[in-house]
Amino acid sequence: MVKNRWTNETKEWIFRMRVLSFERLDYDEIGTAVSLRPAQEGAAHWIMKLEMVNLSKVSVLFGHLTEAMRIVDGDGFQFETDSAGLTFSDYAKRIGLSLGRLPPKLKAQGAVIFKVPDDDMEYSLIFKNGSMTEI
Repeated sequence: MVKNRWTNETKEWIFRMRVLSFERLDYDEIGTAVSLRPAQEGAAHWIMKLEMVNLSKVSVLFGHLTEAMRIVDGDGFQFETDSAGLTFSDYAKRIGLSLGRLPPKLKAQGAVIFKVPDDDMEYSLIFKNGSMTEI
């Protein structure tokens, strides 16, 4: 479990987050999502499932938090989130990709998709303009 502090020009959000899993996106699980964008050649979509608790005094949009997330490979290359065209699909609703607002103090489970090179690589998670502390 990590405690995160993310700041942009006007806001600061504090939240607890636990990574539940990080695995290659299983296209067979998705079903018939008409807007699905397959990963380009040499790339793969990976999905990170999360448990989060908003510790800020006000509600925070899950999407604002995930926009600040970056996956970093062992060579220091950073990869942003990529919805793979699934944002409004039934699959996205089922796994929490389109989680919506996170009220203060309530636990929620969501997911984030990243497009990364199709290599066997170890990744770490960072936040753009933010900090993380393990608790």
